[in-house]
Amino acid sequence: MNFTAFFKAMQYVLLNPQQAPISITEAIRRHPVLFKKILMRVNVTALRVNVTALIIVIGLVQASAATFAQKISLNEKNAPLAKVISSIEQQSGYVFFYDNKDLTQETVTIQLKDASIVEILDQCFKTLPLSYKIANKTIVLSKIEPTLLDKLKSALSIATTVTGTVLDEQNKPLPGVTVIIKGTPTGTVTDDKGNFSIAVANKDAVLTFSFIGYENQDVSVDNRRVVNVTMKPSAKALSELVVVGYGTQKKIDLTGSVSTVSAAQLENRPVTGVANALEGTMAGVTVQPVSGQPGGDQGSITIRGTGTLNGGASPLVVIDGINATTGDLGSINPEDIDNISVLKDAASASIYGNRAANGVIIVTTKKGKKGTSQVTYSDYFGKQKATALPDFLPSWQAATLFNQAQVNEGEAPTYTAEDIEKFKNGSDPINYPNTDWLGLLYQGSGFQQNHYLGVNGGTDKTQYAFSLGYFDQDGIIQKTNTQRYTTRLNITTKINDKLSANADLSYTYQPVTEPQNPYGSFGQMISEINRISPILPLKNAQGEYVKDLDGSPIAWLNSPSYENDDYYTLSGIAGLDWEIVKGLHLSPSLAYKLNMYQGNVFQSSLTYYNLDGSVSGSPTTSSASDYYTNTTDVTPQVLLNYGIKIGDHNIHALVGYSQEYIGYYALDGYGQNFINNDLSALDLLPQSQTHASSNANQLAFRSIFGRVNYDYKGKYLFEGDIRDDGSSRFASAHQWGVFPGASAGWRVSEEDFFAPLKSVVSNLKLRGSWGRLGNQSIGSNYPAISTLSTGGQSYAFGGTPVPGQAAVYPANPELVWETTTTTDIGLDANLLKDKLSFTADYFVKQTTGLITQVPVAATYGNEANEPYVNNAGVQNKGWEFALTYHGNAGSFVYNIAANTSFVQNKVTSLGGGAPEIGSGTITEVGLPINSFYGYQTLGIFQTQAQVNSSPSQSGISPHTAPGDLIYKDVNGDGKIDANDRVYLGNNFPKVTFGLNLNAAYKNFDLTAFFQGAAGVKNTLGDNILGQISTSNGKPTAALLDSWTPTNTSAAYPRVLIDYSENNPASNPSSFWIRNASYVRLKNLQVGYTLPQQWANTIHIKKLRVYYSGQNLLTFTQFYKWVDPEIPMGENGSTYPQVKVNSIGLNATF
Repeated sequence: MNFTAFFKAMQYVLLNPQQAPISITEAIRRHPVLFKKILMRVNVTALRVNVTALIIVIGLVQASAATFAQKISLNEKNAPLAKVISSIEQQSGYVFFYDNKDLTQETVTIQLKDASIVEILDQCFKTLPLSYKIANKTIVLSKIEPTLLDKLKSALSIATTVTGTVLDEQNKPLPGVTVIIKGTPTGTVTDDKGNFSIAVANKDAVLTFSFIGYENQDVSVDNRRVVNVTMKPSAKALSELVVVGYGTQKKIDLTGSVSTVSAAQLENRPVTGVANALEGTMAGVTVQPVSGQPGGDQGSITIRGTGTLNGGASPLVVIDGINATTGDLGSINPEDIDNISVLKDAASASIYGNRAANGVIIVTTKKGKKGTSQVTYSDYFGKQKATALPDFLPSWQAATLFNQAQVNEGEAPTYTAEDIEKFKNGSDPINYPNTDWLGLLYQGSGFQQNHYLGVNGGTDKTQYAFSLGYFDQDGIIQKTNTQRYTTRLNITTKINDKLSANADLSYTYQPVTEPQNPYGSFGQMISEINRISPILPLKNAQGEYVKDLDGSPIAWLNSPSYENDDYYTLSGIAGLDWEIVKGLHLSPSLAYKLNMYQGNVFQSSLTYYNLDGSVSGSPTTSSASDYYTNTTDVTPQVLLNYGIKIGDHNIHALVGYSQEYIGYYALDGYGQNFINNDLSALDLLPQSQTHASSNANQLAFRSIFGRVNYDYKGKYLFEGDIRDDGSSRFASAHQWGVFPGASAGWRVSEEDFFAPLKSVVSNLKLRGSWGRLGNQSIGSNYPAISTLSTGGQSYAFGGTPVPGQAAVYPANPELVWETTTTTDIGLDANLLKDKLSFTADYFVKQTTGLITQVPVAATYGNEANEPYVNNAGVQNKGWEFALTYHGNAGSFVYNIAANTSFVQNKVTSLGGGAPEIGSGTITEVGLPINSFYGYQTLGIFQTQAQVNSSPSQSGISPHTAPGDLIYKDVNGDGKIDANDRVYLGNNFPKVTFGLNLNAAYKNFDLTAFFQGAAGVKNTLGDNILGQISTSNGKPTAALLDSWTPTNTSAAYPRVLIDYSENNPASNPSSFWIRNASYVRLKNLQVGYTLPQQWANTIHIKKLRVYYSGQNLLTFTQFYKWVDPEIPMGENGSTYPQVKVNSIGLNATF
């Protein structure tokens, strides 16, 4: 049958029943199912003019209907009317006809058993503006239009004031409870005595009562003037789900050590990446920023201390089930994140085996939710400024100190009083300049902006979340910029009752730009700015750049040189979930990740000039480099989950198989001597001036893993994990490693003897865990086999150099996994009606078989490439505490969250080898990794007699005189030499902490987040500390308080030029290593949410505007002109940390 023609004919008949021929009626009798579909598409509103005719026609359709049970049972609470109608149809065989728009906002609460169809319908529609008529097996719904009298009554109605008191579960007044008329923006808050008063225009209105820590309650007014409510404590804190390895668990059931961060803790902070946003948010998680440069400001992350010597100390990162690295955190839009879980102990992380020795960070992005589509938009605009910059002295003071240093070294001063005056008054800016090099460099706008658009929604069958993001950041140095374009789609769909599918797909494109220089490093430009003397002019009288020994950093900045780096990240995972039988789920998935990098560097040719206009040296050589890398990661995986409850016993088991392939490919090209600075493409050069190279390697893993969870009455909790891992990094005899873990918990609060304390301590859980983890993250993918190289392997054949290859990378086929064994004892408690929660952990993390490279004798043949061996051990142990409290005082609601951790790190073994001593550092058994190492100082020499009577310092300080540092003779042999060096502290903080304060009053909100570290030391290189020179070096204001015969109580030793007596680089000492502990106001937010009635007028569900500040205040005893979070031993080559002031908005539609 032509359905379209038939439909048109039938629709005509229904709208014009008086003209209906008998043949159409016969057709209706023959095709009742098809006719039902047609009726559902007919505009029922038009049919209301002849409902009787409709019912007659419907009766024809229903003549052949099957007989259904006449008794119906329903149990629904605030269910959509459409859902209730569907249930009635399924149970009774009746068919409903209605206009869809009449049902969109209606909900029904009904509870009837074995009722007739009439009883059911009367109950459903008694409070709804709908009427019904029954014809045979058909029910037609019509909207009840209000009469003129009804409209007049509504217009003249006077609102009734409803009052009442809200009590808690102990019948005590509960202040600060929000009371809202459901479906409207009208609301109020209970006062200090729990009382409220609200104007209600509709006698059938429903009031919604809500308060933190209690369940929401809907109470019908029912024409009452007094409504009293007793709130019930919420079990949400106990039933909260926490993401763990390959699944979720109730927080109350956790037996391992897991910390979490919610989306709310990351929102609206003007941070450029997720890593920086985590700083200070969780106990045991240490984030150390490395730079404030756009695109280069991702901090390093360690969990419970540094547990390796090979540099692979970063935790495993898992993003929506896809294995990643901490570097991949920079590709995520922070506003896409729903929550972050950190697995800190071996029991919770052992399910990840060989990748989890340094902890696991699990990132879960926002997923779709059932309901009408919700659109969110947020943005912010901010301005950056350096948190601290060196306070270098002007040229006249630099010249004065230079003279002073010359005198200290027995030379005549260079500058006369007249010269110094010219530097000071600026009368001759070419020959006596005062060049503000910092001011010339830091002229970037520092403007940044962020925009985010998210769409979330779905039906009972399919849910989706889609987002677009754009971030743009100009640096405080010109030509520094990054942008980030992100998009993400997460979708879940139910194929049938047993099978569902899910897919997450994301893409990030991030271009980064920075200026370049002949030395090939942007850091060199910053370093040069921090040491080039203000006594040197920028340009000569002819407007041409002059230079110091290395060049001119501003000439580099203003040249055509550049570096453009483009980063691309595509990741996706798709999977199925098949419930084979009740409780048994099979979940296969396939993950794919592509990281691609394209870089282009151009260094233009530069010519420098002398003050007289003559050329200074030869022009620099122009060159260009192109880089391309491609890393592909493919991970097929299958999980089998089974959960069952047998009486008071709950059992859940997981078995999984996973394999991962990682392929890396790199290609780069280089060329030099371009015709001019306008050309930079390599194909414009002759082949003789270019060369190319490539590199490729592969890595593979294969794993079988499992987990069993058991609890009895939710009181006694047990978990066991195991993973059998294989890695291609090792020789076949050592490729596989087994990593087990176990944990147990006891909810003491569920015991009968604890009942008297339940009113104060609602939850008390003791837990303990043990586990063994592995680490194979080292610099080479092939440490167990010898690999070839062509670099520098040419040999003479017949007197002619011939390219060759050689096995220059030594192998160790006996190399095995690093092994980390962790023991953890913890306590979780909820007190004061769950207003206060507290967590404490003590842990010991012991790592053995550390993989390091050891030096070999020249006879080995590969002394330049040291082999990897298992020969060291490290221990980290400490305490972690976290506390949260929420409360209110009337309409003032507040929340306090604090965390702190204490970590002690020490090397336990170096395989019997000697300590590893670097420039001012040492790694030695019994000391923390990479500790400061140098001389202890006892003060400053004041007289020559004091110098003469002290142990000789001539071995390290041949020109020791009054004003120099006094070094301690530690071994008492009467002289100061390398044997007197001692441990001087460590750069890894022994204590880290965070404090988050949240408060809200009506429509205003305030957040202040403090973060800090203690027990941390650091030192500075001479570039940023200040040097004395007329070219490559300049002093800071600190050196004004240097020792002189007339300033013997000075803070600093005498200034010198060439002598190394007090130099922190050649003679590292305790004098220059300072306490770098700090407390920082990491973020401050002040927000205002538009009243709902105002938002409704502009058709917005919610609108919030806010101010946010990042790194606003810092309190420290470190050098005042230096940020305390600088890298260890900073020498002035790092882009400074920045503070950001921004304004933004959040809108929900």
